[in-house]
Amino acid sequence: MAANTPSWNYKVVRLTSAVNFWGKIVEDEAQRALDDLGRQGWELVQVLRPYGQNVPTAFLKRPA
Repeated sequence: MAANTPSWNYKVVRLTSAVNFWGKIVEDEAQRALDDLGRQGWELVQVLRPYGQNVPTAFLKRPA
């Protein structure tokens, strides 16, 4: 690996607190969860809702 190549840590989080009983996204809860991860230095890369599942999955990174 080159000396100038950044190194990353990655985190995968299921946002279970951001989904209500009916499978709808609760925006305030999603915002709160992502804000908390941001304060820990994590940067959101992507959010996916896997086929057939109600809970979105967030993919994050931060410098190692």
